[in-house]
Amino acid sequence: MSEPDEGEFAGWAARFGEFYPRGSRTELEFRFSRLLILAARRWSTYIDEVIRQRTGQPRSRWQTLAALAFSDGPIATIALADRMAVQWPSLIRTLNDLEAEGLVERRINPTDKRSRLVTITAKGLALFREVKAVLDPTRAALLEGFPGHELAAAERLLDRFFAVMANAGEP
Repeated sequence: MSEPDEGEFAGWAARFGEFYPRGSRTELEFRFSRLLILAARRWSTYIDEVIRQRTGQPRSRWQTLAALAFSDGPIATIALADRMAVQWPSLIRTLNDLEAEGLVERRINPTDKRSRLVTITAKGLALFREVKAVLDPTRAALLEGFPGHELAAAERLLDRFFAVMANAGEP
């Protein structure tokens, strides 16, 4: 597996071969997981900054609005946190802010009084559409050099990896 910036990696990881033999499965696993982490961090940093500059919305807000916009109705807070792969307490802070601005509504779950159901409001949908108008062309520009079959293959790989991680549970 080649690194996008092999020269830089080789420069600071001169002793890498002492820990991961060249051509070994452990080397492939290390390189894959390293690139996965770096790609996620760089993507998050880049897209977060673009969306924040153009809409004023930080990631926690627009991703919450997206998850609610894609839902077919009210969703329990804990299910929303799971869907977004975020910690419940940080989601609550975001929901408090969104609710205070009239972007989401929370109601007591009639089937479980300890739970709240969250829905996006019309105002929240309008804001999500503003974010989407920035997100979609930005993502398209970054991914335009990748053929559809490569994107589909990468999605399948990441879906499998995500399923493995979900089944692994807490460390």
